Amino acid sequence: MDQPRVKQKTLNHLVLAVALIAATCALAQQPFELDTTFRTEIEQRYVNSLLPMPDGKLIASGVMRYQGMVPEYTLARLNADGSLDDTYYNSGLGGGRITAWSNRLYVSTSYSVRRILQSGSNDSSFHMGSQIIPYFASGQGGDYHVFPDGRVLMSGNHTLSDTARGFVGMHQLIWFSNEGYLDTTRVHRKGNGAVYQFNELPGGGFICSGLATHFDGHAVDRIFRVHADGSVDTTFHTGVNWGSAFEFLPMADGRVYACGVFRRAQAPDDTLRLVRFMPDGSLDQSFASPVLSLGSIPSLGGLGPSVSNLQPWADGRVAVTGKFQFVNGQPRRGICVLEADGALTTWFDDCGVGPFTYMGITSASLRGIMPDADSTHYYVWGTYTGYSDGTTNDPLQRFVTRLHVGDITTGSAPLSLVEGPGVRVYPNPSIGSVTVQLETLPQDAQVVVRDALGREVQRQRLTDHYTTLSMTHSGVYMLEVWSAGERLSTQRLVVE
Repeated sequence: MDQPRVKQKTLNHLVLAVALIAATCALAQQPFELDTTFRTEIEQRYVNSLLPMPDGKLIASGVMRYQGMVPEYTLARLNADGSLDDTYYNSGLGGGRITAWSNRLYVSTSYSVRRILQSGSNDSSFHMGSQIIPYFASGQGGDYHVFPDGRVLMSGNHTLSDTARGFVGMHQLIWFSNEGYLDTTRVHRKGNGAVYQFNELPGGGFICSGLATHFDGHAVDRIFRVHADGSVDTTFHTGVNWGSAFEFLPMADGRVYACGVFRRAQAPDDTLRLVRFMPDGSLDQSFASPVLSLGSIPSLGGLGPSVSNLQPWADGRVAVTGKFQFVNGQPRRGICVLEADGALTTWFDDCGVGPFTYMGITSASLRGIMPDADSTHYYVWGTYTGYSDGTTNDPLQRFVTRLHVGDITTGSAPLSLVEGPGVRVYPNPSIGSVTVQLETLPQDAQVVVRDALGREVQRQRLTDHYTTLSMTHSGVYMLEVWSAGERLSTQRLVVE
């Protein structure tokens, strides 16, 4: 039911910093209220990735079976009430992570990456996967990264036959042009095992997870780091020698969260599900890894509970989704929020999803959480039936659920967008250029722009009180101002 090899990174690093306030009473009222006007008609299987659209509709990727409909959907568009939009073409493509790009989207399949038009049809101008392309034959799919200009870096295990440039045999990190052809200007990288998961780092490199013990001529751990060109960063050693990471969450100061199911060669050598690594790969001892348990949910393959996705939350906290029923002994059914030191917050106390059984396998897991365009609602999705917000329990919720952001007040200040003193962003909304105005110029200041999927799309040093950014694609962004490793401001930016 849970698909760790079809990577779902839709929430890959979205800055969820909206007006979310924790209640202080013993029975905490939850800021996320179940919206029972939204229900999907999906009968079977799972949803791996979700993309809210500006018009209120949703693009869902996974394996979705509707009653009386054959074949199953791997990519579908849902109406604002959760029903199936049958005007969206059922291409049979998809199943994995969705990435918005320009007025199209990229989506991973079990063997490659495809680019999809607004109608749901395959974009034939992107050739990878849609036809035989020179020097490349797809094999086992992994993960992918889309650069702002539409180029793609893909992992997995694939065969190259570019004898003129010496790229022959199985390779695990491969660059493609924005037309979907093998990029013959880049150095493709290979090891002795597949690379399944990778995330871009603030400095431009990537952190990777897979089966390789040697990569690009170097001995590597199961979790290793490469430079922006794909060459191994030999200064980073995690000691992970078993298992896989399902997702990473990089931090601006060089530390990085990793979640999944894996072990290290050195103490602690027990099974780890959520840790934070220091810039050199050692464990960050200031982060206490939570203790997860499945409760009555059966363990698949004896692996126990797992974490599938991490998202930055307000004030340094982290939202965690996965397959678990309890966190540190407290009921959190597939979702929780942790403090920066790993302490469990009261958010989603006794909330979450119920079990779903398919072909004798029972699961109750969430793959992620994401806001809609105006942050008035959040969506969660995964492999489950039923959702409870702590007050309302709706057994008819299936695979995708909408939560309303409630008006909760406390005696403490709200956790909202960190606007910061003396920081102004204008015009907002914008049709292109955006100006960042700083009343006081901080030391070593940088501006970071993240797209609606949380991926870093721009990073620029701030050396003047006025800095102009060029935004080439429409969408909703988060604009962060950093100084000496500390985030001073986070503001929502709309580009039309």
